Amino acid sequence: MDAYAVKSLIDDIGATSSRTEKERLTMELGASDLGKFVLSWAYNPYIKFYLTPALTENAGRFKMEFKQNLIEPLLKKLASRELTGLAAEREVGEVMGALDEDGARLLFLILSKDLKCGIGAQTINVAVPGLIPVFSVQRAVHYEPKKLKKGKVYKAEFKLDGNRNTFLCKDNNAGFFTRTGNRVAALDFLVEPVMQAASYVVSAASPELRRVMMRDGEDKLNFMLDGEAMMTVFEETGAFRRQEEDAVGAELHLYDMMSYDDFNAVGAVGQPLSVRRKWVEEFQDLAKIALKGTSSPETIQIVPQFFVNNDAEVQELFLRARDMTLASYLARGNKAKEEALLKTTINPKTGKPAVLEGIVVKDLEALYEKKKSSAWLKVKAEETLDLPIVGIYNGQEHSKYENILGGVIVDHDGVNVRVGGGFSDPDREELWQLWEMDAKILGIDPSVGFKGKSFAYDDLKEVGATNLMTRLLETEFMEVTPDGSLRHPRAIRFRDDKDGEVEIKEAA
Repeated sequence: MDAYAVKSLIDDIGATSSRTEKERLTMELGASDLGKFVLSWAYNPYIKFYLTPALTENAGRFKMEFKQNLIEPLLKKLASRELTGLAAEREVGEVMGALDEDGARLLFLILSKDLKCGIGAQTINVAVPGLIPVFSVQRAVHYEPKKLKKGKVYKAEFKLDGNRNTFLCKDNNAGFFTRTGNRVAALDFLVEPVMQAASYVVSAASPELRRVMMRDGEDKLNFMLDGEAMMTVFEETGAFRRQEEDAVGAELHLYDMMSYDDFNAVGAVGQPLSVRRKWVEEFQDLAKIALKGTSSPETIQIVPQFFVNNDAEVQELFLRARDMTLASYLARGNKAKEEALLKTTINPKTGKPAVLEGIVVKDLEALYEKKKSSAWLKVKAEETLDLPIVGIYNGQEHSKYENILGGVIVDHDGVNVRVGGGFSDPDREELWQLWEMDAKILGIDPSVGFKGKSFAYDDLKEVGATNLMTRLLETEFMEVTPDGSLRHPRAIRFRDDKDGEVEIKEAA
C-alpha cells in the first residue's frame, strides 16, 4: 500500500458515520506496513512532536513519494527534541515541500497527532489489537469500613491534592505524564534533576532496585515513578481555566515505583506494594545524596506511610490529616518556610490556609492495578465525584441564562445528572463558547433549551467534540438518590489532569 492508498483509506474512514465501517476500514489500513506506521506515529500517546504543523505553500511541490525510511528519521528527531524551534519548522517545511501532495498531507496529519477522520485509540485497537499503548494508572475508590479485610496489613498515606504525575523513563528518554498519558510540558524543568538522581541511584542501588530501573544486560534506564507534583510556592488559577503556567518550584512526592516493562503490561502488575515501597524509599535516600549541593536538593520527596489496623485508626489519621495545613506538610519542620507558605497556600473556597485533603488506605499485599482498585481506598472530607460532561442545557425561558449556559449534564454511572450551580456568569459565558465549538463539530444548533441535550461519551470522543464535552467536572453533592442521581449537585472545578482516563481490562 502506497501513500495514495493510505490517504484514500483515511478519507474513506472520515466519510463514513458507521462505527463498524470505520473499524473495518481501519483494520484494512492497519494491515499494511505503511498504514500501521501512520496510525502508530499519529496516535501513540507517548510520542510528542513539540510544534504546530502547517501545510506550507511549497507542500507537494517536488512530488517525492512518502516512504517510511524517509519520514521516520525526521519524526524521531522531533520526538526526541534533537530538532526543535525554528530549525524544526524549517526542516519540516523542507520535507513537506519535497513530498507529493498526498505525502505532505500524511505528514501534516501525523504531526497533528490526529488523522482527522473520527477515530481514536479505542477504534484503532479494536481494528489492530495492541497497536496503540493505552495509558492508565492505579486509582483509589471511596473508603468504606467494610472494605477493610480481616487479617490484611494496611498502611495509609496523606492525600495531598496536588497534581498526579507519573514520571516515565524509556531508554533514557523521560518526562512527566498526567493520569491520561498527556505530557506535562510545564514540568520539563524537573526532568533533568530527576534523571540526574536516577543515574546516581542506579549506580549505587541494590541489585534488586537496579533491575527495576535497568534491564539486565542493558545500560539504558527504563522505569516509572508515581506520585504528586506539589508546589512549594504557588498561586491558584481560576477554577474553570486550564493551567498553563510553568510549575516553578515544584517537588515530586513519591508513593510508588516499578519497572517500565511492568507499568506497560496489562492488568495487575509488578510486585506487592510492600516491595515497591522499599524501592521508593531506597530511591529517595540515594536521590538525596545525588542532589545534595545542587540547585534542586529537595526535588524528590516521599509521602509518609502509617500503619492502620481498623476503622478507628483510619478515622484518627484522617482527622490528623485534616488538621494539618499544606504549609506545615511542605515545610517539613522549617518554621520560617511554613510561615512563608501559609501566605500562599490559601484555599480559594474558604480563604483560609489549605489543609491536606485526606488519606489513602493501601493494601500492602496488592499488586499495581491499572484501574480503579479497592486496594487503594481514599478518605475525603466531602462527597465529590469527578464526572464526565455529556450534555448541556440553556437557562429557563425568559431568564438571564436563556441564551447561554444554564448548566451541564454529567454521567453518573449511566444516569444523566443536571448540574447548574457553581458557575459564575463569566464561567457560563466562557463555557458557552466552548460548547458552541463542540456543537459545530456535532453539526447541531448550540441552543438546546432548558430541556437540554445529552450524548454518548464514546461518540463525543470519536468525533473530537471535547472542548467542553467529555471533560471531567468535580461535582459536589449531598447524597446519591435511590434512582442513582445526585442530590443538590454543584460544580467545583474541572479535573483536566484526569480527563479521558481509560481503564485497561483483561479478557475474561
